[in-house]
Amino acid sequence: MCGITGAWAQIGSELRPDTFQSFADRLAHRGPDGSGVRHFASDRVWLGHRRLAILDTSERGNQPMTYAGGRYWLTYNGEIYNFVELRETLSQLGHRFLSDSDSEVILAAYSQWGPDCQLRFNGMWAFAIWDAEAKELFLSRDRFGIKPLYYAEIGGCFTFSSELKAFLVLPWCTGEVNEEYLTFSITDINGQEAPSETLLAGVKRLHPGHCMRVTQGRVQISRWWNTLEHIPEMPKRLDDQVQQFRELFLDACRLRLRSDVSIATSLSGGLDSSAVACAISDLGRRGEIDHVPDDWHRAFVACFPGTRLDERGYAEEVVAHTGMRPEYCLVDDADALQDIEKVIFDLEGIWFTPLVGPWTVYRAMRHAGISVSLDGHGADELLGGYHFYVEHAIMSQFGREFHLARYRDLRRVQAGLVGGTMTAGSGEKLQGSSFATDVRAAFRRHLRRFYPSRSGILRAFGLPPSGPEANRFQLDPSPSPPRHASALFRMQFISFHSHLLPTFLRCIDRASMSHGVEVRMPFLDWRLVTFGFGLPDESRIGDGYTKRILRLAMRGLMPESIRLRTNKFHFSSPISEWARGALRPWLLDLSASRSFLEAPIWNGAAARRALESAVAGTTEIGAVWPLVNAHVLRQCFRNAAQKEAARQVA
Repeated sequence: MCGITGAWAQIGSELRPDTFQSFADRLAHRGPDGSGVRHFASDRVWLGHRRLAILDTSERGNQPMTYAGGRYWLTYNGEIYNFVELRETLSQLGHRFLSDSDSEVILAAYSQWGPDCQLRFNGMWAFAIWDAEAKELFLSRDRFGIKPLYYAEIGGCFTFSSELKAFLVLPWCTGEVNEEYLTFSITDINGQEAPSETLLAGVKRLHPGHCMRVTQGRVQISRWWNTLEHIPEMPKRLDDQVQQFRELFLDACRLRLRSDVSIATSLSGGLDSSAVACAISDLGRRGEIDHVPDDWHRAFVACFPGTRLDERGYAEEVVAHTGMRPEYCLVDDADALQDIEKVIFDLEGIWFTPLVGPWTVYRAMRHAGISVSLDGHGADELLGGYHFYVEHAIMSQFGREFHLARYRDLRRVQAGLVGGTMTAGSGEKLQGSSFATDVRAAFRRHLRRFYPSRSGILRAFGLPPSGPEANRFQLDPSPSPPRHASALFRMQFISFHSHLLPTFLRCIDRASMSHGVEVRMPFLDWRLVTFGFGLPDESRIGDGYTKRILRLAMRGLMPESIRLRTNKFHFSSPISEWARGALRPWLLDLSASRSFLEAPIWNGAAARRALESAVAGTTEIGAVWPLVNAHVLRQCFRNAAQKEAARQVA
C-alpha cells in the first residue's frame, strides 16, 4: 500500500527533477517507509513511489521495481492477496524472483500474460507499468475502485497520482476547485465518483475496473472488468448458498491476513466488522492461516461517549468472544475541533458528516505500530444492509413484482431497522400504517432518487436539486444491470459499482492512508462479490433481516446478540451533538466569514441561518454540513497551492 506518481512529457516542457520529487513526496503520508524516483531521460518519463512496506519489507521490495532485464518498470499501490499462488504458477512457467513481494509478481504476470493478468489478480490496486522497449505506459485500477488513480493531460504532459492533492505542486495547478463539480458533489454526495471529472479542473479519475494504455500522442481507456460476466451458477437450496458463502468469506479473510507487519481490525460492534473479527479468530483457532505476523489479533474501536452513536457495548461482546486485545479510542467534540479541517482536506471530497471517528482510529493504529487493518466495508452495499434498499424493495412490490408474503417480510425487515440511524420518514412512520397507505406512499416515493431526497433543503440554500447536474459530466461507463433483474438488484448493482460504494471507498482510503494504514476488505473479494450478486433477493434481504445470508453463514461463529442485531448505525460521526458543543464557535465564525457568505454556489445567508439553528439545537446540522465541508475543502486546496507556489519561488 503506497502512493504512486508519474509523468510523461510527450511534447512541451518536462518536469524539473525537484518538481517531480515534490510531486511524489506530497504522498509521503501514504508511504512513510521509503521513497523512490526513476527517470528515463531519453523518453522524458518519470515514475515515483512512496512506500508503505507490508510484504518483503527489505530493500528488495523497493519501487519503482524492474523486471525482464530492465524492460518493465512498476510503481504500484495495493495488495495482490493471491500472490503466493500466482508466484508458484509463474515459477512453473520459468519465471525467477529476486524478492518475496507481490510487486514482483505483478511484473512477472504482466510480462507473461499482458493485460489479461488483471483477471488473475485477487486484490486491490492501482499501478503503472512503463514498457521501456515498446515505449508504452500501462495503468490499471482494481475491479471495484478500492485504490484510487487520477491523471491529467495538460501542456503536452501526461501525469498521474494516487491523490488529488499531489497535483497541487505542479506548475499548472492553481488549487482553484472545479465549482461545477463541487456543486454536483454537494447535491449528489453518493455519486461523486461517477463522473470522470474531479475537484481539480483538468484532473480526471480512472474508473474502477478500467485500464489505460498511453503511447506517444494517444491515451486509450478500456473496461477490463464486468461483474455480470462472472456471476457463478447459484445453488438452489438456501443451505447450500449459505455453506458456499461461508467458505468464500472465510477464504477471503484468510488471504487478507497475509502480511509481514502487524495487523488489527477496526471494530464497530456492527454485524460486518464483527463478522470479520470473528472469522479471523476462528481461522486462527483452527490453524488455517499462513504468512501471518505474530501480532494479528487486535481490535480498535471508535467510541463516542454520551451519544447515540456509541456502540462500545456491542464491540465489547465481540472482544470477549474472540479474545482480541482491544484499544478503545474515545472521540469527542474537542478532538473533532482539533482535527476537523485536516480530516476534511485529507478526505478530498464531500461527505454527510466529518469522518473524525474512523480517521482517529486509523491514527491510533499507526501510533500503536499497526500498518494493516481488516475491516467490514462493502457488506452493506453487497448484501442490502441499508434502509433505502429495503424501502426500494417495498416500493417495487406495488408494480410487476407484487407478492403479498414478500411484502409482509420486507415490512418486518424494515421495522427491525428502527432505532439506529435510519432516516425519519422511513420505517418509523410506516410502523402501523395500512396497506392502502403504503400503496399511496410507494407512488409518492416513486419519483425520488435511490437515496433520501434533499432537494427542498438544497433549493433553500440556492443550490439546484440533485440529479440534472450529472448530465454535464462524463459518467462512469460501468455496465447497466439487466432489465429483467429485480428493482432491488438494479439498485444495489448501480450503487455498488458506480454510486454509493466508490464514493465511500474514497473516504476510507483517505482516512486510513493519511496515517499510512492499509485497509483490507474481505467483503470485496471478487469471488464473494460475484456470488453475492448471483443470490436471489430473498437471500440478501429476507426472513426479517438485512444481509440474511451473512447472518446465516456466521451462525456459531459470533455472539447471537450481534448476529441477530437489526438496528443499523451508519458509518458517521455525531456532528449534531458536536455542533452544539466545542464546534459551535468554529461553525459560527466560519459561517460569518465573507468567503462563506458570498460563496458563488450557495445562498450564504440562508446557510448561515441554518447553522445558527443547528448550533442552538433547534434543528439538525446534517442538511447544511455539506456546505461547511465544501467551504473548508475549497480553502484548503487554495491555501495548499499558494503555499507550494511560495515554496518554489523561495
